[in-house]
Amino acid sequence: MAFYGDVTPGEEFRPSAALSNDIRHFLNGLNGFGGNPFGANGAGTVRIQAYNATGGEIKAGTAVNFDESKKMSGDAVPMKAFSDPRKPWGVVTQRLLDNEVGDCFISGPVTVSLFGSGDYAQPTAGSPSVFTRGAEGAPVLYANGGKGVINLGAGTPENYDGPFAITYDAEAKKLKVKAGYLTRNGEFISVPEAELDPETGTVCVKTELADGEWGNPEILFAMPSQFCYPIGHVKTQGSGEETSVSVCSYRVPVAVVLAARICSDEED
Repeated sequence: MAFYGDVTPGEEFRPSAALSNDIRHFLNGLNGFGGNPFGANGAGTVRIQAYNATGGEIKAGTAVNFDESKKMSGDAVPMKAFSDPRKPWGVVTQRLLDNEVGDCFISGPVTVSLFGSGDYAQPTAGSPSVFTRGAEGAPVLYANGGKGVINLGAGTPENYDGPFAITYDAEAKKLKVKAGYLTRNGEFISVPEAELDPETGTVCVKTELADGEWGNPEILFAMPSQFCYPIGHVKTQGSGEETSVSVCSYRVPVAVVLAARICSDEED
């Protein structure tokens, strides 16, 4: 429901259809008729008052971040265009014009538009009104026909962010692999971060021994082997703009590669 300011005695007053309908829905819900216009959003949700400080219109079901460079308006915090799912964000469930105040949901079940497949969903800077499904974000409680209910604030269980953590940047359509560590026959080295095009397969750290010399380590898609240590798995579905990507990072503090062979008695 939207925020409604007090009516000052003596001022010109015009009845609000939105206010009247919200009161009707609220009372119907108390009477057990399920009149909540936002479906299950009123059950177990946490919402804050916020105002649209983006300079444009915010559509219903759009994710927003919060703008600390602007002042609050009463109890309402300023909203800005969504840019980063790792910073505090919420979902606006009704259309808000510039500087208009309304509800922003930050926890609990909320209905949003969904794209792709996966058990979790999160918005992207390029598409804040359509949540991309995958292996990160808020759990998807229900989905059908491009709409669904996600559980804000629950987060991805055991979300790994250590060495060789793999994430998918839906806007850039690239996999990002964090830097990590490798030991090869006892030599301990650092492996730089990498960026890969998404595909279905196992992501490995590869380093080969040839003519007594180790090659530079690299992160790539490959079959696990003696010289390819697995650090995660990626699954892609669809193609082009319809591609969805799910990632699973293995917990790998240090990748280990060993090269050994049995020498004959004739060798020194």
